[in-house]
Amino acid sequence: MASIQAGLIFGLRVTKSRHIQWPMTLMAVMSASLLAAGVLRHYWDIWIHRTVRGISFIFVAIDAGGDLFSLLSIFFQPKLDIKGMIIYATELTLWLGVFACGGYFNLVPYVKKTFQTRSGRVEVQGCWDRSNLTTRARSCTQGIAMNDLPSSTSVFRTPSSDIATRNRSNATKRDGPAEVLE
Repeated sequence: MASIQAGLIFGLRVTKSRHIQWPMTLMAVMSASLLAAGVLRHYWDIWIHRTVRGISFIFVAIDAGGDLFSLLSIFFQPKLDIKGMIIYATELTLWLGVFACGGYFNLVPYVKKTFQTRSGRVEVQGCWDRSNLTTRARSCTQGIAMNDLPSSTSVFRTPSSDIATRNRSNATKRDGPAEVLE
């Protein structure tokens, strides 16, 4: 990998000295596309599971902040770089979307649950009842809980963690839902 990177550096220096611009543009477009594809994988995961899991919001904030300040720095250059603006704005928009999904899928239900618990209402798998764990509430535990999904403080996931998640999900389907404690 290092030799490929070194070769590209020297090759791009040669094309820049000859005033050939398309290789630099191609590398910028490729890097922006790969960065966007990396973030779009999180959108696929959010769409499938209807929750934001396995994403460090601290990392997202730092990365989005870097994109924001890089975008702002372009405005202080003598010449406005439109391609740079598009690259940084695209990445910033994607990370802000992950933040918005986190607020919608994780923060809003948490706030609702907190306020409803304080008011004395108990929700068991989407079924409301004013008393704790009645027969009606027990019958509602057949659904799938969104909170059973694994979470991590890291933005990086490995294939082995995905396999472990699938195995845990399959075991739950085989064994049936957990019993409600009285």
